[in-house]
Amino acid sequence: MIKKPKLENFNKKDSHSDKNNNSPIPVRLNVLLGLSGFLLLLLIIKLGMLTIISGKNYSTIVNQTEATVETTEAPRGVIYDSTGKVLAGNKSIPSISFERLPSITSAEIYKSATRLSKYLTIDTSALTETQEIDYYLTSSKHSKETIKKLGLSNSAVNKLTSSALYKLEVKYLKKNKLELSSSQKNAAAIYNKMAQTTILSTTTLKSTGVTTKEISEIGERLSQFSGVRINQGWTRYYPQGSSSKTLLGSLSGSSSGLPASSLSTYLAEGYSRTDSVGISGIEKEYEQTLRGISKKTQITTNSQNKIVSSKVTQSGTAGKNLQLTINSKFQSDVSAALKKYMGTDLTTGGYAAVMNPKTGGVYAMAGWDRNVKTGKLTQNDLAAIQDPIVMGSAVKPAMVSMALQAGVITPTSSTQDDQIIKLAGTAEKHSDFNPTGVKIPLTAEQALEDSSNTYMIQLALKMNGTPYVSGMSLNVSSNIWQKMRNGFGEFGLGSRTGIDLPGETAGYKGSITGSLASSFIDEAFGQYDTYSVIQMARFVSTIANGGYLVQPKVVASVLKSGKNGVRSSVASEVSPTIQGYVKMNNAQWNVIKTGMWDVANGSSQYNTGGTLIHELSPKVAAKTGTAESFVDGQQTQNDTLIMYSPYAPFAIAIAYVGDKVDSFGAVEKAAAAIYNAFWKDVMPKPND
Repeated sequence: MIKKPKLENFNKKDSHSDKNNNSPIPVRLNVLLGLSGFLLLLLIIKLGMLTIISGKNYSTIVNQTEATVETTEAPRGVIYDSTGKVLAGNKSIPSISFERLPSITSAEIYKSATRLSKYLTIDTSALTETQEIDYYLTSSKHSKETIKKLGLSNSAVNKLTSSALYKLEVKYLKKNKLELSSSQKNAAAIYNKMAQTTILSTTTLKSTGVTTKEISEIGERLSQFSGVRINQGWTRYYPQGSSSKTLLGSLSGSSSGLPASSLSTYLAEGYSRTDSVGISGIEKEYEQTLRGISKKTQITTNSQNKIVSSKVTQSGTAGKNLQLTINSKFQSDVSAALKKYMGTDLTTGGYAAVMNPKTGGVYAMAGWDRNVKTGKLTQNDLAAIQDPIVMGSAVKPAMVSMALQAGVITPTSSTQDDQIIKLAGTAEKHSDFNPTGVKIPLTAEQALEDSSNTYMIQLALKMNGTPYVSGMSLNVSSNIWQKMRNGFGEFGLGSRTGIDLPGETAGYKGSITGSLASSFIDEAFGQYDTYSVIQMARFVSTIANGGYLVQPKVVASVLKSGKNGVRSSVASEVSPTIQGYVKMNNAQWNVIKTGMWDVANGSSQYNTGGTLIHELSPKVAAKTGTAESFVDGQQTQNDTLIMYSPYAPFAIAIAYVGDKVDSFGAVEKAAAAIYNAFWKDVMPKPND
């Protein structure tokens, strides 16, 4: 009999098995679920706290805004001549600019500048070594390569601050003379302009010589250059030509930016580093007037650097215009006359200033520097106020004036002999027209007409308290120099005129101690101290107007800017300024004026006026002069002249420096040409 197998009930739990093989998974799962639930509860609590307690703070941060001011430069004022002709105007030109928005980072500036340099070429002449290195190291690739070349370990690099590490990189590149290619320098110059632009300010990258190709290529890719704009800029233009250019002055230009010497001052006044400012002439002297008021816009940005609002807080106003006392046609003719009669040997320059002796208004002021090696002439109108010159006999009217005031001569008793002056221990001195020293009696008027040197020396000796005796020893009084310089100073000689132009010189006063103390006798006939041409023009103007020391000026009035830059009404006029008065009576003044009239109209055999001056119509009064000078070790002479018209408000001073010894006539030719041009350009000629 076959036994059936016993079938076990596998569904039946085995108490033994339960006891020894219980699984841990459900327990762990329960723990995890419990922990997750606990953390979720904490998260809910935290979110509740953030929402209920700190919600307002975080909302404030998200909605936080920042206000900055965007400044837009106003158009520069226009400069007109005395007749209303535009001398310096503004010409609209295409330009490429960069506006630094808050969202533009330094890295983006580097990328934009590098890309832009492929299509825009700017001036790199002002680019410095430091600026080249700054551009180069802005690239992380170049920075890493430089750090590697420094040979520093990673630990050493990590111990350095970013500033200290950068200084080491710069030092290394300077030592090893970093050489950028021309294209890299162009990119560096663009980058430098962009990087220096403050947030929400605009900088002109290029405004002169922007080509059609540059505009086209940049315009096609404008989206690639963050903040770059194509717009209309302005530049100065000179419709009357260059005859007044050096007098008007120049602007710094966007490529060079603010002058380093005045950088902090300009920045404090609200300029940006790349603004154009006047750096010479009238443009510099009247910078604040011509600049105008910039437009200011308050820009509000949120925490994501997005602009949320803008508001104009200050409307821009174009710079005020200037009307000058300068007549542009006359200025051109004066400049041409000086150039035409310039010497060709060792002459170093010719300069002139013509002014109204009653108001101080300068009709023209011109000058040319001459390179004695090449003969090249360079226009330098400001030399008339900046170059000190030994003026020679042209100052003699002032010497006669101080002698009259001191009482050493009188209008009715002024005769002295022109003769050789022999002082113990010094070289003999004589007048040019009397080399042998024969005694020739002269009045003060005749001494001016014939230009007697020894007459003036004898006046100075009398003022010193030591009347001339042949062979005498000279004891210099303690106050003679003060007397002499005060006397010349009454006419403004030896001091700045205060003309409204930058860089004026007061001249040079020689030493008055030791062996040079006796040089007051040379001072007496204009052979010692130096003066500028504008000082000489003020000097002759004082004689012409009867003793009033009038301050020269080149600006007659400030004009309000009209719409579209059109000349408008007068904002303010520059009134004449009287700086002093020479106190002489009519008889004393008549001595000076008669002597100068005789120079231009007298008949003495020693007359110094020259034929051209005698032939002028209407008649004039004048005083010529020569002074010893040296150029390249060779003896030369300065030829000078002062002249005024009794019939019109005209006074002039001219100087040719370094002319050939004993060459005469150039200064008279130039003076005659200028005087004749005055009647054509400035006012109609009256009858004599």
